[in-house]
Amino acid sequence: MKTKHTIILSCVVVVGIIFSGLALADSQAWGERRGLGFKRHHSGGGLMLLAKYQQKNLMVQVLSEMTNQSAEAIEAKLKEQRMRTVLEDLGIEREAFRTAMHAKISQRIKSAVANRSITAEQEKEILEKMENRSQRREIMSRLVEKGVADGTITQEQARMLMQKPR
Repeated sequence: MKTKHTIILSCVVVVGIIFSGLALADSQAWGERRGLGFKRHHSGGGLMLLAKYQQKNLMVQVLSEMTNQSAEAIEAKLKEQRMRTVLEDLGIEREAFRTAMHAKISQRIKSAVANRSITAEQEKEILEKMENRSQRREIMSRLVEKGVADGTITQEQARMLMQKPR
């Protein structure tokens, strides 16, 4: 009798697990609640898309100012080529471009504080993060250059370390 109850109980547990798995799979397929949260939408929503376009337009504006070329001409080049190639074609050093971008972004941040889009504390946080990122990039560049110079890493490994993941 005890083994009969054990078999029945085991079957009920297995069937329950199967049905709960099917119910979970069905609810995920229809975009309903999943686990403790809701189905996530694809990344890059409206706000991220706005930031992406603003960044792109700012880069075009800076390049246009640095080269005295029209923004349309710069945009056309960026559609055809990567930023690194465009900078090389235009004869602009990456560090000069970074400095100009940093100045433009700082100016935009200050205007955001002036029109009360962000607070002074948020301005300080943004500028600190920008500076930290700049310092990390500089340190990484020096370490990679030192590694290539002393033979610890190859030039190909250095390129791999310094390029942005795509």
